[in-house]
Amino acid sequence: MKRMIIKIALIYLPVIMMGQAYTLENCETNLSSNAPSFYQKYFQCVDISLSSSGNYVNLYYSGLAPYESWYYESGNPNHIDYVSQGAGYFQVPNSYITEYDYVVSIPIDPEARLNLTIDADAVDGEVGTSNFEYPMGSVGSALNGVNMYNPCASPPDAIEDEAYSFDYYSGHPAGPTGIYHYHTTSKGPLEVLEYKGIIETPTVGSGEIEVFGIMCDGVVVMGCTELDGSVPNTSDWDAQNGHVHDMVDELGTTQFTNRYHTHVCYDEITEDDTDGNGYQEHEFTPEISYYKTEGMGQNYNRCAAMSDPIEEDMVALGDEITPGDFSLYQNYPNPFNPTTSIEYDLTKSGSVDLAIYDLMGHRVRTLVFGNQKSGFKTVVWDATNDFGQAVSAGMYFYTLNTSEGSLTQKMLLIK
Repeated sequence: MKRMIIKIALIYLPVIMMGQAYTLENCETNLSSNAPSFYQKYFQCVDISLSSSGNYVNLYYSGLAPYESWYYESGNPNHIDYVSQGAGYFQVPNSYITEYDYVVSIPIDPEARLNLTIDADAVDGEVGTSNFEYPMGSVGSALNGVNMYNPCASPPDAIEDEAYSFDYYSGHPAGPTGIYHYHTTSKGPLEVLEYKGIIETPTVGSGEIEVFGIMCDGVVVMGCTELDGSVPNTSDWDAQNGHVHDMVDELGTTQFTNRYHTHVCYDEITEDDTDGNGYQEHEFTPEISYYKTEGMGQNYNRCAAMSDPIEEDMVALGDEITPGDFSLYQNYPNPFNPTTSIEYDLTKSGSVDLAIYDLMGHRVRTLVFGNQKSGFKTVVWDATNDFGQAVSAGMYFYTLNTSEGSLTQKMLLIK
């Protein structure tokens, strides 16, 4: 009878398995030891490594939102029902957040464009009016691995009108493609800063420090503060609220020297000059690419997200080498009480679901649910369930599901 129960449980594991919500706590984050300190300090839910020549930072991201949204399909653990945020608001129909593989190769020392003027004529919110506007589509990553778009809407739409389809995090998908993205500020990146202990207030406009992400050419997108939390000097802002100076954090560390960055800080969307810099208010991500990005395949040396980096990653000391086979090993020790280690090998980067099941096939504990980079992995289970409660002694199964396949092993907890 016991053998039959085990067999039935194994058969139904894939059927009854339910996913866990994708969050900042469980999203896969791989920050190579060779990545510049800015990326190591501020990013989550991404893979980051220096390129083989050391000239680029390769930033890999999936575009998934690590929070709840009505743009997740019904049945997804991150799904919530749509709630209108006021008159004129709507949900983009039949459009759901979809995972993609993106990478931007950001120059370490980007070169400013010569004789570039970022004035009201250049920053007009319209597609195709400047040779130096960021291309349509993903052109950067927010701190949480969500796509950052330029602030141009496809005609005849106006970018200001797109706000009526935003979710609670000021994001929305691009139609049926499901490419979820930001055009403006969002509390999502600020929650990363809170998660990392950098700020206490993840409210847009009130954060002690407001960093939202970085564009593919190296332009940093800030909020209502500088990197050290001070109030920006608006007198030298251009038409997209950008200026150049050293970016020094709250600890006095210079993260960038003479780096162009923009600020998105507003109370409401308006065409008035509320900050007194001589231009109408700019409430969005930068429209004009300040830095040249040669070799990225766009006209006029403009960058965009790609499927492959310009150069392969540099292998840093201590970084993992890609295994030859997809494997799930026997836990050690086994039998165990109360902790045991589970090791597995991934030959490909991608979505990973590693979970513990009891003899009846019930999902007891989710150990990993999110994207992981290829490599040799180890996870420790402490014999508790997803609610932190100790489980009873007995036989358990642990199952690894990835795009490479599904593997299962059994283990024995004794008390």
